[in-house]
Order: sequence, then C-alpha cells, then structure tokens
Amino acid sequence: MGLPLDTDTVLLVVRGAPDDVLRRALGDLPHLILRRGDDHYLLGPPALAAPIAALPGVSAGLSRPFPPGESTRVAQREAVWAATQAAESGKALIHYGDDTTGRWLPDDPATLEALVEHVLGAVLSYDEAHDSQLLTSARTWMERNRHTEAAAAALHIHPNTLAYRLRRFAALTGRDLSSSAAFAEVWLAIRAARQLGLHDQ
Repeated sequence: MGLPLDTDTVLLVVRGAPDDVLRRALGDLPHLILRRGDDHYLLGPPALAAPIAALPGVSAGLSRPFPPGESTRVAQREAVWAATQAAESGKALIHYGDDTTGRWLPDDPATLEALVEHVLGAVLSYDEAHDSQLLTSARTWMERNRHTEAAAAALHIHPNTLAYRLRRFAALTGRDLSSSAAFAEVWLAIRAARQLGLHDQ
C-alpha cells in the first residue's frame, strides 16, 4: 500500500480537520486514511505527526509506534484516547503515554474491563439508568485537583449539586474519595474506562 516496511508505524485519530485540508497537509507523506464519522484515522510513519499538529483547530491523538503488519486494535484505543485528551485540553496533538497515570495501565482489555467493572460498574449502571452525570462529575473534580468551585464551573452546575453527586458517587462505589488509596483506585479505573472508550465525554 506504499507504506514503508523498514520503520515503525503509528495510528493517528484526527478531529476538526476537513478532508481537503488534511490531504494538503500530508502532501507526499505515505499514509492510509479512513474516515469514521467526524474522525479521520491515519496510518503511516511517525513523521505524520508534525504536519497534523500544525493544523489550526485540530485535535489529534497519536498511538505508540508499532511494527508494520501488527494488529491496530491496541493502537486504535490509544489514538482515540489521546485524541479525546487533546480535545479536552485544547492541545493540537497528544501522544499516547503523555499521561503519567495512563501509561501504567495494562494493554490487556480484559484486565481493564475487570478494573472498570469492579470500581465503577455500579456508577456506570446508575448513570445509564438515570441519565445522570456522576462519573463525569467525579472525573472533572479529580482532574481539577479536587477544587469543587472550579469543577462546578466547568460542569456548569452549582457547587452544592457537585457535592451531592460526589457523595452519591462515593456511596455507589463504596469508596471514600478523601482516602488516598480510594482516590488512586478510582482514578486508575476512570483512566481505564477512557482507554476502553467507555467514558469519552
């Protein structure tokens, strides 16, 4: 397909770039491109990252390099996760592994699923049944270093509403988020859910 076989391959998920702009940016670089909804999936050499990162208004995620011909299943999860991180942070490009917590999670989906079910299963079921935002609220609060006012502002809710959601989250998970051990376990489970594509919002 024209891709080099003597160097590692990467997978990029690109959001916010029209087809024609993306094709012009890639120029003569060897690549395969697939569009899925609003996302473009690019397969090719690591050199693809630089022109993508230079595009205005783009959010892109880059997988770890892998040998040509290897399955893209893990790379796809990595790139989707990184693209979501890029969109949330306002950065043009995130390399999978930039997150110091996520890099320690295993690649095995069964292990990740077991962690998510054990820690977050009750919350995921509750959110689905009640169209609530408990997991999103807890994640936002944790990402803002447990600053309730900042997290409530980001969620566009009153701080008291966030405090209620956090209490409900703690009750469903059976974990006191004031405990360092519980906090660490929940944080890893949230990262695992994101890596599996179960919690991308």
